[in-house]
Amino acid sequence: MSLYNKILILCLTILFVSCESGNLRQVGFSVPERYGASEYSGLSDEAKRRYLREYYLYPDIVIDKIINGEVFKGMTTEQALFSWGRPDQIDKRDGSWGSVEKWLYGVDTQGQSYKYLHFKNGRLDDWKE
Repeated sequence: MSLYNKILILCLTILFVSCESGNLRQVGFSVPERYGASEYSGLSDEAKRRYLREYYLYPDIVIDKIINGEVFKGMTTEQALFSWGRPDQIDKRDGSWGSVEKWLYGVDTQGQSYKYLHFKNGRLDDWKE
């Protein structure tokens, strides 16, 4: 039997076991849109915890911070969305240094932000609460 066939059999076995134990995502489950997460916001804390663990495979320490509305250095944009929600405004710049985004929350009529998240290459680098 070739190596390819052995790998294929192993993959199919893992898939079968995952299906039997219910570890695969349900077909048709809607994942929140990139800057919305409206389905997520209506869940209880325990349902949010289960959702983040099962569908995003986040570790418990990250899930706890998200549930408590906290942010931390190195957090991804996706995790920040779950924690603070959709920003009122996003300023994005790309250059030879990479990508920089500043998410603004609570923007007033003069464009001033009460709090913000600053990302470098998709990871949280700085913030103001």
